[in-house]
Amino acid sequence: MKRQTYYILCSLTIPLLVADCRQAYVPPVVKANKNFLVVEGYINIGQDTTRIKLSRTANITDTLPGIPANGAIVKVEGESGDSYNLNEDSNGIYSVPGITGSSAQKYRITINTADGRKYASDFVESKQTPPIDSISWEALPDGVHIYANAHDDANATKYYKWDYVETWEYHAAYDSYWDYINGSVVARPGDKHIYKCWRTITSSNISLASTTKLSADVVYKQQVMFIPISTQRIGIKYSILLKQHALTQAGFNYWQQLSKNTEQLGSLFDAQPSQLPGNIHNIADDGETVVGFITASTQQQKRIFISKDDVGYWHYPPDHNGCDTVHLSTHEKELLYLSQGYIIVDSYTFGKSYATTVYCADCRMQGGVLTKPSFWP
Repeated sequence: MKRQTYYILCSLTIPLLVADCRQAYVPPVVKANKNFLVVEGYINIGQDTTRIKLSRTANITDTLPGIPANGAIVKVEGESGDSYNLNEDSNGIYSVPGITGSSAQKYRITINTADGRKYASDFVESKQTPPIDSISWEALPDGVHIYANAHDDANATKYYKWDYVETWEYHAAYDSYWDYINGSVVARPGDKHIYKCWRTITSSNISLASTTKLSADVVYKQQVMFIPISTQRIGIKYSILLKQHALTQAGFNYWQQLSKNTEQLGSLFDAQPSQLPGNIHNIADDGETVVGFITASTQQQKRIFISKDDVGYWHYPPDHNGCDTVHLSTHEKELLYLSQGYIIVDSYTFGKSYATTVYCADCRMQGGVLTKPSFWP
């Protein structure tokens, strides 16, 4: 009995002692006020637009992932002396429509930031990117897998990288032909319907492939995108614009290491991030850390569409995202709900109409726009 009492006292006392001694530990890197320059993009040789995004790193505790570096002067320079000025668009993005110089020479970027610092990348070899043979896909029980297929008869590419732009059409849970303006219900103009939207996002994952261990420079069924089952993307119609770039071995190694650092960490016991050796430097201070790796190549791209009917078993949305309606059975109820931002979603006759929330009737609330893309069928 005494031994049991001792065990019980220990089981109650030890957790209290541990809890009392526990202190929050904030690693130095979290508290560090670093403001590293981040450079993202490619030098696209040919008619395709070159876009370079500049930003400054934020601390882990900050709510914003990065701060756009506006007001910089960005140029692409060729070894032979030709130069191309990039125009500032918005949010730290700089672009130039086409770089028509010789693909045989090397290129670099130079950056003069708004605070007077000067940066330059190493001159890099310009790679010729082979065409995308095809974009294939297959519907499996977990979702739709999208693949890139390419080859180089000259056996000179070896290192591939893909980015993409996704666009999909989706609809609100309910359609609305009526609007509530200044206390009155009015017909909604045809060009102001808020039922059908299109949403576009760019890739955030890193898709790479190397053929160095293969007997031929062929990429077959390299997965570049996965769409989980029954998500909004293929609820109506989906499109992916795939962009392919050839990389140098150094560029491939950089992106491969970045992929490991950002996508393959799951716990403290996994391999920890390593310092990435980029090729962009502060001209006056080579010890300053600059995040990014500039490559130069031609760009190849291809687009495909996938519709709900193509997939067959796609069922989105199964329950209209939980949306419901309220019956505007009295004038007081109508005034109450419409004044609170509800939207009429049925043929309007007082006492016989229904309303729902803005989220359920206005497709823009889910991040899309009403303007149909020019390439949409």
